[in-house]
Amino acid sequence: MNSKRALFILGISSIFVLTSCSGLKTAVCTVNCGGSGNASLTISLYDTPPTGTNALSFTLPIAGISLTPSSSGSPQPVTTALSSVEVTRLQSDSAVIVDQASVPAADYSAINVTLGPTSSTNNLFINTSGSTITYGTHSCVNGAICALPVGAIYTISIPLTLNLTANQKQWIGLDFNLNKAITSSGGISVDFSQTGVLTASTTTRTGIPSGSVDTVEDFTGVVTAYTTGSSITVHSAIRDASLTAVLSSSTEYDLAPSSYSLCQSTAAACVTVGSTVSMDTVVSSAGIFTATEVDVLDLTAVDEVEGIIYPTTTVGEFGMVLADEVSASGNATLSAGTYGSGVLLTLNATNYSVDTKTLSTQLSQPVVGFSSGSDLLGGQVVRAQISGISTDNNGNITATANNMLLRYSRLSGTLNSVAGSAFTVAALPGYINALNTSLSSTPQVFTYPSVTAFDGITGLSDPSLIDGTTTVSIRALYLNSPATYPFQAAKVRVP
Repeated sequence: MNSKRALFILGISSIFVLTSCSGLKTAVCTVNCGGSGNASLTISLYDTPPTGTNALSFTLPIAGISLTPSSSGSPQPVTTALSSVEVTRLQSDSAVIVDQASVPAADYSAINVTLGPTSSTNNLFINTSGSTITYGTHSCVNGAICALPVGAIYTISIPLTLNLTANQKQWIGLDFNLNKAITSSGGISVDFSQTGVLTASTTTRTGIPSGSVDTVEDFTGVVTAYTTGSSITVHSAIRDASLTAVLSSSTEYDLAPSSYSLCQSTAAACVTVGSTVSMDTVVSSAGIFTATEVDVLDLTAVDEVEGIIYPTTTVGEFGMVLADEVSASGNATLSAGTYGSGVLLTLNATNYSVDTKTLSTQLSQPVVGFSSGSDLLGGQVVRAQISGISTDNNGNITATANNMLLRYSRLSGTLNSVAGSAFTVAALPGYINALNTSLSSTPQVFTYPSVTAFDGITGLSDPSLIDGTTTVSIRALYLNSPATYPFQAAKVRVP
């Protein structure tokens, strides 16, 4: 691994496993052969919050989905909208992987999902075990970022009773468990055949807005179509997907600081074809997306990267595990970036801003805790406007960071204690404390009544929350601040 990507960190954090095996069979007509009509199917994917893992990036290929008829016959194939999903972000978010797919009206007894094979290079973890981890022909030294082994293709069949009638709109939620997929067996492995890797439900989670079945948030990309007050289409290059959402009178418009976005007007006035935005939506059972927030990141798209940052051995340089990119210039090197690609940033920024998004009405400006290069912390998610894009001998994207924007980190741990509008969390990913030794082992997370979203619970007074037991996932601003609360939560999810 490139020595620049080595991290001088200590601590221990285990990594767990998944599943493996056969693929989907070719289907023949066994349901609705007489033409009794079709139902519409929408499927979203989310991730049971992983605790104690050091996975930085994990792209999950979805090779196929089918439904098993209750009567005899071959599985009925379901058209997927996405061929892969980056799942570490799904610990607090969701992704729609089947969007209004037409399936024959019939009774079904199971859903079958074929996963894999995974990447041999871009699914990454940090070794904080204190010693070298050996797996197969690979060795990962302590403190290094290394690729996870390949997870073989495997079909998971999940019992699920579905009685679909003609014109019915049906939603299914799939819960992927990264902890089950990554194991320390044999050093480390990825195995999709492990029990509990994937589960299914047709019951909407607590906290999802009324009339919706799920939320798809922070979908970031360039606006390709826009009708004021009516609809918006955003294209994400790294996902190779577009999302079209309805705009309503309730849609909130927010804006990254003008020093970053270059918008000198209101947020709503700066939304236009060619601008870069982050969009939050709710999803109905019919697969209709409605935008709850449009957050303007750039008035006009520029070359940008976003991802989890970490220190390197070179002064003035930070590494990044890529989670998003915009190649406004058409730069081929940047356009080729995928989830988990390595980025080395030379800092040349004089401006450090915070994208408060839905917390914009709650946080003061400027936000304390991200105003210079000294506020960059390993594990933060940062967006950077860049120039001088190239590659090094190890295949990393290299660039100069001219403007920096703090965005939401996604982290999971164990609830430690609750006090009013705040709670402490233990067992965060080991690299967080290893890279930031001054951070408490049970740091405080602050929530904002009526603003912080709760998913799976009604709020911090929910009786299902148990100190020392409940797993929680947060989407939060991670600030380098001497204040009591380093994490400002926009969302809290409990499985």
